[in-house]
Amino acid sequence: MGVLSSIGPIGFYNHLQANRKREIENHLPDFLREISSSTSSGMTVFDAIKSAADGDHGKLTPELKKMAAQLSWGISVNEALTNFAKRIKTQSVERIVVTINKALEIGGNTSSVFEAAAREIDQTKLIEQQRKSEMSLYSIVIFISFFVFLAVILIINTTIIAAFLDLESKMPQGGVAAQVGLEIAPIDKFALKNSFFAFIIVQSIGGGLLGGFMMDGKLSSGVRFGFLLVLTSFFVFKIFF
Repeated sequence: MGVLSSIGPIGFYNHLQANRKREIENHLPDFLREISSSTSSGMTVFDAIKSAADGDHGKLTPELKKMAAQLSWGISVNEALTNFAKRIKTQSVERIVVTINKALEIGGNTSSVFEAAAREIDQTKLIEQQRKSEMSLYSIVIFISFFVFLAVILIINTTIIAAFLDLESKMPQGGVAAQVGLEIAPIDKFALKNSFFAFIIVQSIGGGLLGGFMMDGKLSSGVRFGFLLVLTSFFVFKIFF
C-alpha cells in the first residue's frame, strides 16, 4: 500500500500533464499556419496572435488568450512567446519559440518562418509516432512476460509447494519420525509467502517502469504502468495465495 500510494498519484498526475501538453502540441501547427496566413495578408504578428486567440484551438486556446492578454499589456511578442514556452515546458515548443524569436529579431519573411515552424512540428510528431509504434511492441512483450511470470508463480504455489505442504502434514512427527527414518524439514509458510510477494512486487515495478518508458519515452509513464501492475499483483496475491 505504501508503494501504491507513493507512485500512483505521481504517475497519473504526470500522465494528465503529458496528455495536456500533447494536445497543445497537436493544435500548435494549425495556430502557426494561421499566423503565417494572417501575416502574409498584411497583419502584424501582434494582431495575428490576438486574432488567433479568438478561434477554437482546443487546449491551446487558454494559452493563446494568455499570450494575447500579455501583448495587450505592452509585453513584446518575443517575451510573450518565451513565456508561452516556459508554461508548456516541452523541447519542441521551446525549440520552435527560439527559432521564431531569432527570425523576428533578424527580420525577413515572417509568414515563411511560421510556416516552416509548423512543418517542423508536424515532422517531429510523425517521428515520435513512428518511434512509439515500434517501441510499443517491446513494451507489450515486457507486459506479457510479467503476466507469464505471475502465472508461473501461481502454478508453483498451487502444485509444487502445495504438494510439499501436503507431504509435510502426512509425515510422522517427533520420535516416531526418528525411529522410522522418515523426516522432512519444516517449511516456513510465512517466509515462503513473503518471498513470492517480494518477487511479484519487484517484477511489477521493474516491468512497469521499463515498459512504460519504452512506450512513451518518459519515466512518468513508467511510474503509471508500474502502479497498475503493482495493483494487479496485490489483488492477485490476496485472492490466490
